[in-house]
Amino acid sequence: MNAIPNTLDTLVSILELRRLLIDLKQKRPDICFRYRLLGEMWETNAMRVIKITDKGVVLNDEHNTKLVTIHDLSQVIQFEIDAPFQGFRPHFHYHVKPMSEFK
Repeated sequence: MNAIPNTLDTLVSILELRRLLIDLKQKRPDICFRYRLLGEMWETNAMRVIKITDKGVVLNDEHNTKLVTIHDLSQVIQFEIDAPFQGFRPHFHYHVKPMSEFK
């Protein structure tokens, strides 16, 4: 395996991101998800997946004891998880393909 991953290895479609979030909730609810939205900084805390909606997700920020809603997954431009899962590496920044490239 290369020490520096290929850009294609780090690029994830919105459908792949949604599938990952569904699988985390169903199969590994102990794994947390951290993200960065378009035009914003990284969220400070990793959060557990609570619910998947039609276009978004509800997360539990246990550190601040609050629920966080991402209404539209197309606004997520980067994410990471805190444990290995289905080929995703922990604490590694994955990039989400913009919608224009996804259509």
